[in-house]
Amino acid sequence: MIRVKKIGIGLLIGMVLLMIMGMTIPSEVHQEKVIRIAGDNNFPPFEYFAQSGVFSGFNVDIMNAISIETGMRIEFIPLPWNEALEALRNGQVDAVQGMKYSPARDKLYDFSSPYFLSSQGIFVRTDNMHIFEIGDLNGRKVSIQKADIAGDLFRELQKTNFIETDSQEEAVQLLLDGKVDAFVGNRITGQYFLQKNNQQSQIKIVGDPINPTNYGVAVLPKNAQLLTEINKAISKIKQNGTYDKIERKWFGEYIMPSTLNLDRLRLFLEWGSGIGLLIVLGFLWWNRMLKKEVQRRTFQIHAINRELEEKMALLEENLQFQQQLLNSTYSFYVTLTQHGRIFLMNRKAVDFLDADQHLVGLPMSGTILAEFIPSGQVEDVLQKGSTFLEQEIVWERERDGQAQQLVIRYNIFPITSNTKEITGAIINFHDVTKQKDMEKKLESENRLRSLGQLILGIAHEIRNPLTSILTYTQLLPTKFDNPKFRNFFAQQVPSEILRLNDLVNDLLEYARPKPPHPTRFRAAELMEAVLQLCSQKAKEKKIHVTLDLPTDLYIQADVNQTKQMWINVVLNAIESMDEKGKLSIRGYSEGQMAVIEVEDNGHGMTPEDKYRIFEPFFSTKAHGVGLGLSITYQLIKENGGAINLHSQPGNGTTMIIRLPLPQEETEGKDSNAPSVSH
Repeated sequence: MIRVKKIGIGLLIGMVLLMIMGMTIPSEVHQEKVIRIAGDNNFPPFEYFAQSGVFSGFNVDIMNAISIETGMRIEFIPLPWNEALEALRNGQVDAVQGMKYSPARDKLYDFSSPYFLSSQGIFVRTDNMHIFEIGDLNGRKVSIQKADIAGDLFRELQKTNFIETDSQEEAVQLLLDGKVDAFVGNRITGQYFLQKNNQQSQIKIVGDPINPTNYGVAVLPKNAQLLTEINKAISKIKQNGTYDKIERKWFGEYIMPSTLNLDRLRLFLEWGSGIGLLIVLGFLWWNRMLKKEVQRRTFQIHAINRELEEKMALLEENLQFQQQLLNSTYSFYVTLTQHGRIFLMNRKAVDFLDADQHLVGLPMSGTILAEFIPSGQVEDVLQKGSTFLEQEIVWERERDGQAQQLVIRYNIFPITSNTKEITGAIINFHDVTKQKDMEKKLESENRLRSLGQLILGIAHEIRNPLTSILTYTQLLPTKFDNPKFRNFFAQQVPSEILRLNDLVNDLLEYARPKPPHPTRFRAAELMEAVLQLCSQKAKEKKIHVTLDLPTDLYIQADVNQTKQMWINVVLNAIESMDEKGKLSIRGYSEGQMAVIEVEDNGHGMTPEDKYRIFEPFFSTKAHGVGLGLSITYQLIKENGGAINLHSQPGNGTTMIIRLPLPQEETEGKDSNAPSVSH
């Protein structure tokens, strides 16, 4: 202590001599530039206002020593730390003394050569038994100084509630008052405040020093020239011993334990024996209590072990139940791990694959599954979370020396955790070969039935105009001289012939539709053109039309054929309504398809009519031919789409038309949408 005081007196005398010398320096020397340096006004022992009101501290002495070496005059600007940084950014000061380096700060400031190694610490109350390291701060209330480096260090602790204060002293006080769970700040400054107020017994530091990092002067990049002189001065004061004296002055007095004087040593010896005896007695008592605690904890461990055994048994039963549940399902199930290894298979899958080896635990890519489940799709599911629904593939399999062709329908789903992390995949598949054969037979029977109905319809539609033409022709010889009959004949016979011609054209369109030429077009523009063509029909019935199609909804199909489909559907909706009906047209995208819904509030359909509405020559209209919706159905299929309807008698009808989106529109869509069949 005496030595430190002598050093302080020596520095004071030196500064007085410098001031006296400054009085004799020529006037031109006094014109040197004043360097304005900001610092934290309450960051002891680095920089703070002493009881005398003088701005003091380790950083202040370092800057005074630099001033002596460089001849620069320094004006100190004490501010709260966040205001000091703001003053530097606004150009109100030239530099900030004592800033800790970090990569984030390095992007904003230029740093001098380091003159100290600064580290952070976690301060908690002595009764704390929950916080021991950085990770334990998550979910806690933590006090820090505004703009302190701690805010950058713990930015990843998103659930932590940080309470910012103007100074580290205020942050320490929040911890002492029990308003926060921990304080994070400079280890030396935190200890200083505790020692100053004799509060060491209430607070402790946990964990290792955090982020020991260089500590120096910071300037804006545009003022980097100032650092050249400062760096030279820092090098000189380290070489000539000035730096060591300043460091011993501050950290030897405030932080480091000083050498015990003789009085304290005697006091320790007097109390040592008594304290030692108390320690021994305390140790014996503690040892006894520790034995009781060990017995209690041993009993708890046994109870926990029993509970774990019960839970393991329950888990085993649960796994067996899951396996039995999978074995009882109709489909074949296989689950994969995150790395593509087979984790679980139900009994039906094992029997169907007839595997010669146990597949569980093997990579799927090297097993029989890879023969019909595409590895690329599995990788998309495991890596991107894609979903593949109702996929079909033909599997050529050799069994018992004979080649078989099986049609396999499969689905692949991702398995996700509570945090949305992909942890595996589920593959369920089944053999639909017999189902496909049955569908082909039913399709053949439907074709024969449709052909019979088509022939009857053609015969009926052709017989009517032919009967009219025959009747008029037979009357022609007897009524040729009648002008009215001749005019009537000239009108009706060509009309009936044109009717036959239109019927033949419709039949050709139905039987041999033109190959589509898909192009990319905007759905809203085409539907507006369709409504314009149908506007006269809508006006006659005073139909209220609502159009709700997104302007960015595009379709990849034949424009003319799509226009014909929509005209047929819109006219059919208008004709099904009474006067002042409502027609609503809306659209949206769903997976890889654009969906157009045409809803009317007309008479609706019976279940029997819904089943036959797309058959040729079936019509619920009094004078309908019944080819419009049949041709629409055919054109939609030719363009890779689908049509469906919802209808009830008296509640109107909704026609749902699905057509492909352009290829670039489907990229990046929701992976849960159905994928195109293989």
